[in-house]
Amino acid sequence: METTTNTQMTIGLAEAIDLGLMDHDKAEFYETPGGFTGFRYNGEDYKRIVLRRATPIADPSAYISVADHENKEICVIRSLSDLSDDQLKIVSGELDRRYYCPEIVEIKSVKDKMGYIYMEMRVTGRGEAFDKNCAVKDVSKNIRLLDDGRLIVFDVDGNRYIVQDMSALDKKSVRRLEPYLF
Repeated sequence: METTTNTQMTIGLAEAIDLGLMDHDKAEFYETPGGFTGFRYNGEDYKRIVLRRATPIADPSAYISVADHENKEICVIRSLSDLSDDQLKIVSGELDRRYYCPEIVEIKSVKDKMGYIYMEMRVTGRGEAFDKNCAVKDVSKNIRLLDDGRLIVFDVDGNRYIVQDMSALDKKSVRRLEPYLF
């Protein structure tokens, strides 16, 4: 009877689980004339791809899924830091568009009507401040206080808003949010 060591089992498991990590020598991101992000990989040319973060809040720069327009995964980028500067610029631009997340700087009002929370807030995004209204359903799932003092809000349209530091919000804003923090 043959015995196996933990090291042999680990190597076998790593070989059995293929994460499909991107081979940088076979990969090239590019911008299409239509303004989409394209991807040449392993001899294939994908004219339009979708990038998704595996852990968008905890570690947004690691494990980025690259999928074709039919959402079939092509490969996974282990870390954005592995990309060259020109490739990083293209990938970061696409991720910024997909994960656009204005920062909430003030909560002007919160109204609870028929199972929805309607928020009027002041946000900053892409260098400018503006007023924004949003509706939130199922508050316990869509208004989340994170361990590091940040707050994230998901509205009914799939938009995301973030408070980078709850302690930096004015007292009125915090008071308006408190009933919805779990």
